[in-house]
Amino acid sequence: MDTWDTYETLFRGVADSKEAFGVRVHPFRLPLVFYLGHTASFYIQKLKLVGMVDGGGVCELDERMEQGVSPEDPDELARLTEWPDPNDVWSYRKTVRDIVLRTIETVPLPAVLAPTSPLRALLMGIEHENIHLHTSLPLIRLLPPRLKGTPQGWPAMGTQRDGGAVVAEPGRDYVLCRGGSVVFGDDQPETGRFRWDNEYGRRAATVDPFEVAPHPVTNGQFLEFVRAGGYEEPGLWTTHGARLYLERVSGGHPHSWLPGAGPGGYRYRGIFEDTEMPWDWPVEVSRHEAVAYANWAGASLISEEQFHALLDQEFGGVSRVAAMLDKFDVGLRRGSPRPVRGQGAFLGRSGIDFVGNVALWLEDDFTALERGSDDAESSFRVDPLYPDFSEPWFGPETGMLTGASYAARGHMADVGVMRDFMQNHMDQLAGILLTRPAR
Repeated sequence: MDTWDTYETLFRGVADSKEAFGVRVHPFRLPLVFYLGHTASFYIQKLKLVGMVDGGGVCELDERMEQGVSPEDPDELARLTEWPDPNDVWSYRKTVRDIVLRTIETVPLPAVLAPTSPLRALLMGIEHENIHLHTSLPLIRLLPPRLKGTPQGWPAMGTQRDGGAVVAEPGRDYVLCRGGSVVFGDDQPETGRFRWDNEYGRRAATVDPFEVAPHPVTNGQFLEFVRAGGYEEPGLWTTHGARLYLERVSGGHPHSWLPGAGPGGYRYRGIFEDTEMPWDWPVEVSRHEAVAYANWAGASLISEEQFHALLDQEFGGVSRVAAMLDKFDVGLRRGSPRPVRGQGAFLGRSGIDFVGNVALWLEDDFTALERGSDDAESSFRVDPLYPDFSEPWFGPETGMLTGASYAARGHMADVGVMRDFMQNHMDQLAGILLTRPAR
């Protein structure tokens, strides 16, 4: 239950009040009390589906906290104003924890992980909570300081290496990736490994040679975009929903920044505490901001196919990366990013720092691995335990992420296998890795 405990530790950092758990910190997201209860409800719903929990349920919170709302317009959330008391939700989590522990003691352990097996339902609950840990961190970041505090046992933030505004030309020191043939995905739905439905299928492609930046864009590099008026240039904002984002969500700088005194005029907004801006840490942004910056820099975000070509060149492919995961500084060993190419970085053969600091926004819209002849998702197989996990999100309003951030745990850290995705407007522990055609 390590994942369960880590998730609860994060939420113990939120002040024990209805105000803290009831405020909507992001226009497109529900109050934190929903996310506190949602992952527990998810366990109950999936265990019901496989017959490991009685269909009668635990309490009315089972269904109330089961499914969130991800609107295209934030006004759709205005009517959702009544939420349970946080103390009731904490009690609910305790009840569900006891049920899950009893289930673990009795769950069958098959040699093959069938799509509807009780064991897969349990693993899905664990990995679902790992995802929500990752997406809840940027939400708690947005809480006012008076409504949060670093919880006991939470990892410390990294240390800042450079006190000045580290500004570098976005295109400097690009590294050549030879490209070539890539094949990725998993065409065996019944194995001993956990996979999400969008990770099944196979993609084969030939990648043209390209150049890639040696590390993700830093806060210092992104400062130049802000100073150049990038947030006031509509032509740079080409992602689906960008206009609404600029009007209703953006503050003219990343949400991981706060206006303040010091070099550059900004401070860093950590998850639980603010500090002087670490200009040599990778910037953490939404997909809207990532694409706008790439357009401003005259470059592109790395694509999924390019990312696999880079994994092949720098680490020898996905299977080799899996054997190296303990070397990547992931799994919440620290409570923040680190300086690019700094201590703790695990560099590729060409000295590129692109795994284990922040996740990376991909150039691609979210799609299935296998596509039909008309580019439809006709060959995609919906997960029988979670039919609305992937398919409703295929399209331009949703971006893909890869690479594993410092907070990636479990399957989230399965670099080159996990196909993470999120709506364009959502803050993530994700940054920008630029590419351009080979010269």
